[in-house]
Amino acid sequence: MNKRKSFLQRLTGSFKGEDEEALEKMKQVNRKTFNKINKKDAEDEIDEDEYNDDEEIEIEIEEDDIPMAVEGQLGIDLFETPVEVIVKTMIPGVRKDDIDISLSRDMLTIRGERKDEKTINEDDYHYRELYWGTFSRTVKLPHEVDIDKAEATESQGMLTLRLPRIDRERQAKLKVKNM
Repeated sequence: MNKRKSFLQRLTGSFKGEDEEALEKMKQVNRKTFNKINKKDAEDEIDEDEYNDDEEIEIEIEEDDIPMAVEGQLGIDLFETPVEVIVKTMIPGVRKDDIDISLSRDMLTIRGERKDEKTINEDDYHYRELYWGTFSRTVKLPHEVDIDKAEATESQGMLTLRLPRIDRERQAKLKVKNM
């Protein structure tokens, strides 16, 4: 009986020892999928002696078990004050150039990539729980915000977005000027 992995296990790639066969199948399928998506990058990362592009890999798995290129979901804190919406998230190990923030009046998307150094042999790991790769998070904001006055700052791995709220109830009186 094939037990379905928890969301956290699929997201982080952490498996118990009895799941080595499933892990190997996932590695094979991911390797082949990655190669098709981005052949140039795959050739740089995969040892040609270990994997031959002409070689067919036969794997018997159900359609629901096919691993896809999983993008990690970024955890956030979102709260508001009377004048702004504030979003905080932890992004340690991510360079500023690897972060993309898209903002509209009512939607926010944060995308990025945490790159693995790949200097350590896989066999030397005892625990491998950190998430490496792309991540993103899109949220609908509780109020419309002024995108021109929005600010993003990073300090010690904490990304903070300050998004000034648009006050729809605000009214102003105009005085007529002489010409």
